[in-house]
Amino acid sequence: MIKFFRILRQNLFSGGKPTGYLKYAIGEIILVTIGILIAIQLNEWNQQRLERNQYTVVLQNLKEEFIRTKELLTEITSKYVTSIQANLQLMQMIASQDEPISEFQIDSLISKSMMQPPFFPLQPTLAELMNSGNIKTMPNNALKRKLYDWESTIKWFHFDYDLYINFNNTQFQPYINTNWSWKNIDIAEGSKQVQSRSKLTNNPMKIIQDLEFENLVDQNLFQANRLHRRLEGIDIMIDKLMVELEMHLQ
Repeated sequence: MIKFFRILRQNLFSGGKPTGYLKYAIGEIILVTIGILIAIQLNEWNQQRLERNQYTVVLQNLKEEFIRTKELLTEITSKYVTSIQANLQLMQMIASQDEPISEFQIDSLISKSMMQPPFFPLQPTLAELMNSGNIKTMPNNALKRKLYDWESTIKWFHFDYDLYINFNNTQFQPYINTNWSWKNIDIAEGSKQVQSRSKLTNNPMKIIQDLEFENLVDQNLFQANRLHRRLEGIDIMIDKLMVELEMHLQ
């Protein structure tokens, strides 16, 4: 088309008439306009291609982050399973009170019962999307909703975890401070800094016959179960997010 207009303007210009010059000028304007429109269209295509490439990079980064998050989640969830089992064993000891119980058993079970670690996945790409507001520009609404749901679910876990920390700091640990040896518990955890057991007497039968201890173990079990259920929900959500990400990366 551009070649056609070039030939046309050459013919008009060679005629030497005023109307020819006018037509030539109009042809020049049309030619320039077409050139500008083509340039704009090419620029838009390039911009769209760049945005698609950037979006693909974001999706790939999100996928890698959620893979790492699932690995971290698996490790942390196993500790909550250990905590739940230890609390159940303590409750069983309190209920039976017939079988002989050693200090070592109590040390180990108290140590394991407090295995309730925090969950803070490192997700810089998701954080940037949320903090910058760029998540609103994502073209996929289903993925966008799942990412918003993910943020909400993590906040609920942290809310429940704060409740556990408050219970642990204000009730469970203060009880241990006055009724059992932290030194022996540290040894049961495998601490290399503590070389020998406490010389002070711990009475296993006394602690398992204490109603306050039973209530604290029961509450600790409740906290561990609640957080474990939160983690199970997070695991399901990761699987759904991974399916969504894979779908849009194909």
